[in-house]
Amino acid sequence: MTLTACRRPSTWALFALLLVFHFTFQSMHGAWTSDLAGDPDEAAHAVTSLMLRDYMAGGWQQSPMLFAKNYYESFPKVALGHYPPGYYLLAGAWLLPMASIKSLFVLQSILAAAFGTLIYRVASRILPVPAALAAGLLSAALPFTLKQAEFVMSDLMLGVLCLLATAAWADYMQRPTKRRALGFGLLAAMAILTKGSALALCLVPPIATLLTGRWKLIKQASWWISALPVAILAGPWMLYSSHITSEGMLHQPLTEYAQEAALFYATSMPHVVGWLLLGFIIVGLALIIRTCVRSPQTSTLLAAGIGMLAGTTAISLFVPTGFSTRYLLPVLPVLLIAAVTAVNAFCSRFGRGRWPAFYIIMLAAFALTVRWPEKNVTGFSQAVETSGVPQLGTPPTNWLVAADPRGEGAIIAAAAFHCPQRSPSLLKVYRGTKELSTSDWLGRGYTLAFPNDSLVLAHLDKLNIRRVFIDLSAEESVRKEHELQLHHALSNAPDHWTLDFDQPIVRGPDSAGKLLVYKRL
Repeated sequence: MTLTACRRPSTWALFALLLVFHFTFQSMHGAWTSDLAGDPDEAAHAVTSLMLRDYMAGGWQQSPMLFAKNYYESFPKVALGHYPPGYYLLAGAWLLPMASIKSLFVLQSILAAAFGTLIYRVASRILPVPAALAAGLLSAALPFTLKQAEFVMSDLMLGVLCLLATAAWADYMQRPTKRRALGFGLLAAMAILTKGSALALCLVPPIATLLTGRWKLIKQASWWISALPVAILAGPWMLYSSHITSEGMLHQPLTEYAQEAALFYATSMPHVVGWLLLGFIIVGLALIIRTCVRSPQTSTLLAAGIGMLAGTTAISLFVPTGFSTRYLLPVLPVLLIAAVTAVNAFCSRFGRGRWPAFYIIMLAAFALTVRWPEKNVTGFSQAVETSGVPQLGTPPTNWLVAADPRGEGAIIAAAAFHCPQRSPSLLKVYRGTKELSTSDWLGRGYTLAFPNDSLVLAHLDKLNIRRVFIDLSAEESVRKEHELQLHHALSNAPDHWTLDFDQPIVRGPDSAGKLLVYKRL
């Protein structure tokens, strides 16, 4: 049996292994029992996915814009527009059989397992199978990847699509046809419709062409036709949402932002992959670039990977969306292939002891990165359950939550998933940041909406608020004036409001507090 034929069963075996591994890790490290407050965007991704699910399940009988507007008014954590629809379409369809938060974590495990398996498959094209297997296993076991699997976020799906698109362009350069060019364009469009940072793929064709010296391809229509799916499928959405996404951009000089971004990612890399693995990555990238220069006709996959790395670097440095290490996930395959390339080149001198030495070195590099990510965020869902969402046949009710973005999102998401009827909704949740203060999407220009307690209470009466959640679990330094004002107003209105209960909240290993739940008398 040929090596290529052997890879197919090994691919499915690896996928099954990684899937079980991620399921187990999630259950042992808190993901299954935690609330959706690990990241400020986590609840928004979950609620938006739930909205798409409900639209597919019957909401399609309404106007899409009217459905989305009404849904947002009830559960104001819908992020469609700020983020493209790709992940939400997948997650929404996935939620159709069972609309539960745990279902979303199952999806994250599948995406994480698929990501590691694809890294193995792609790496096996240019590396010996044992080395490619190490890249796939390492991608799954790195704390960096494990953390992404513990959150309901779109980054893993983005990583899968970017890797597929990069490999598709390498295939095109080996056998240039219009079908392969369109395949790359379709995958690139799907990635961009999952997250705008996938625009990094736009640099893959020119840089891969430059590194391999295949200038004749530029004269072919197929080289240019690869952009058509992006223009036709992703272009309209990008134009439509540009005014919305601009709200999330940081307003600072580009040179200043680029310097801060370069410093952030340079200092973050050792924490993402560890010092030893980072050293192998640097050496491996140098070897890859040398290979591209010396053997351009046989290095299309390596050249495409360098293009992806360059594109992601450009996006990270020059698009002012803020800093986060998770933005590096799409280039993790390139970095791990580079590291494995360096170790493989070093161990090739050991003869029969090559692979034992290889795996000992890789295990040593991995051991220096092991900081198992824990997700321990609890109490928000319990507060929602204790409060009791309206059931079928009972009157609708209105709540207000005053918290930081993580706390607001956790309450809204828990309420949405517990509510038995969401369209039209039996429950409407208002956000304190929107009702009691004014600011832009990033919190800039913050001001109080009401100058005194009596006007705050009058606004609660106007909205017919029946319950108020005030989160005191965040650090005092990040609490907003409207939260303190609301707490003061309710505490001094015993004839109209009473403290129903206070819920213990855990935000992490060293972060805990309480959530006050008031009810109207």
